[in-house]
Amino acid sequence: MISVLVVDDHPVVLTGLSALIDSDPQLEVFGVARSAAAALEATADGGPAVAVLDLHLPDGDGIGLGVQIKRRWPATRVLLLTMHADDATVIRSLTSGLDGYLLKDADPEDVLAAVHSAAGGSLVVGRSVSAAVIAAARAAPRTDALGRLDARDLEILELLVDGLPVGQVASRLYLAPKTVRNRISEMLGKLGVATRDEAISLARAAGLRKS
Repeated sequence: MISVLVVDDHPVVLTGLSALIDSDPQLEVFGVARSAAAALEATADGGPAVAVLDLHLPDGDGIGLGVQIKRRWPATRVLLLTMHADDATVIRSLTSGLDGYLLKDADPEDVLAAVHSAAGGSLVVGRSVSAAVIAAARAAPRTDALGRLDARDLEILELLVDGLPVGQVASRLYLAPKTVRNRISEMLGKLGVATRDEAISLARAAGLRKS
């Protein structure tokens, strides 16, 4: 069975998608959530095979949530749920390491097919996306490089995203400034970037924020 997490803040959409998932004998509902916080709580002890996430949530962004889920459970495939497949959203979702998107007005059979395709390892893109946009997304740097960082790296990067200088980062984490600088240098190599600003930009694109 393919387990599916459904996240949407609209009760009608949440109920409809859950019923649709349950109607497929090869799929099962892993859980439902109406917020990013609830989705992270639902995946605290295990990840679904596929997560279908609304783009706009009351306490966050579906892309950022997807990155957090995939960082926690790398095997989980994440599909973005959106009303409009604008080019910027498609590019940002794909370069963030997500596995595709669904349109809310898609036919039920297309939604089920997308979930199966994602679970099988395929990249899912809507019919309205041009080949040029897909090519641009694939050519852009992928922010899923954050998955190469360990917990301490992420703590440091989150504080840098918040604008703290190295000295304050060191103080906050009870580390020596030299240790933090060394960790940052190693982090740049893991991310494949040359400067601290590039690392911060990469983290912001992936929705990394200090909670």
